[in-house]
Amino acid sequence: MGSPLSSSISEIFLQHIEENNIENIKKQFNIIFYGRYVDDILIVYNNDDDLSQEILDKFNSLHPKIQYTVETELNNKINYLDLQIIKSNKK
Repeated sequence: MGSPLSSSISEIFLQHIEENNIENIKKQFNIIFYGRYVDDILIVYNNDDDLSQEILDKFNSLHPKIQYTVETELNNKINYLDLQIIKSNKK
């Protein structure tokens, strides 16, 4: 298997990418919530248009060795980690 340091090094690297890029991305796409746990990210943005593909493209352009995928809400519900998050009344 991999080195015991792999998870720590990965976390340091992802934090470095976030520190250098996330604030600009949040402003660009009007992201009101960005949360990450290990390699799972939850993004909530305030826009009537579906910007998920544009946001995904932006994240995938941050580093050539990291490729993100997207799962969008369905029927105002989305699963994140072991939770089901439900949007009601736009909240």
